[in-house]
Amino acid sequence: MMMFAAMVTVNVMADNVKFKVNNIKCQNCAKRVEKTLKATEAVKEVNVDLQAKTVCVSFDEKKANAEALLKTLTDAKYQAEIMKQCDGKEAKSCCDKHEAKKAHEGCGKHEGKESCDKK
Repeated sequence: MMMFAAMVTVNVMADNVKFKVNNIKCQNCAKRVEKTLKATEAVKEVNVDLQAKTVCVSFDEKKANAEALLKTLTDAKYQAEIMKQCDGKEAKSCCDKHEAKKAHEGCGKHEGKESCDKK
């Protein structure tokens, strides 16, 4: 008996946006920001950098835009502003984790000896 499988590829147009959120003060704030944004149907991923007070959001551009996500944050009483918005080919690198490496410079743990607990 032969089995046939069909693969369906769904191409979701995704954008990334980075917000500066000045009044994130603790881990609870970070979790609240993440929960608030993820409640929006369009949001795919949220990364909060508490130290830098930034929030990177990957979202479906067909369901929302950066301004709508900014309004979601400000409605939740966060003092937010759009730092960087990317689409198309730029979207992957806009909020990529390689940007976080700058926060690790000088921590002394990146010579392959120890793992750093900063993210």
